[in-house]
Amino acid sequence: MFPTLEGDETQLIQSVDDPIPWTYKFDRTTKQLMQGPDGRYLRTTTYAEYLEETAKKILNTRRFRYEIYSEQYGVDFLFEVGRMRSVISVPTIKTQVQEALEAHGEIEHVEVFGIKFEENRLVFSLEIEGIRGKTRLEVDTWQR
Repeated sequence: MFPTLEGDETQLIQSVDDPIPWTYKFDRTTKQLMQGPDGRYLRTTTYAEYLEETAKKILNTRRFRYEIYSEQYGVDFLFEVGRMRSVISVPTIKTQVQEALEAHGEIEHVEVFGIKFEENRLVFSLEIEGIRGKTRLEVDTWQR
């Protein structure tokens, strides 16, 4: 009446070969999700690309601005656009960046190597260590 199950419970445990997480790619100049030639929204394809896109989304989002995100998502220093250098210190920015990125479930550790002020934006040099690997990247914020 009932099917008999063969094997053991080790088959039910998720393997290390789980598919990599993905997110949609976002074009910061048009403020739209990127679309392929067939009209479908583009996804990240590698783990490094996923970490990079996730970091860009977090660092370009003000905390508490969107109700869909938790209180840990985003950064506070985006409130100080235009007054940045006189209002908030670089070590404070570095700490906020590390805390914001490490609050993400997939990111284990973040090292901020450099922070540059260029025109009306900040450029961060980062090394992000995720659960499945790590990557080095530069993230621009305040591209308005």
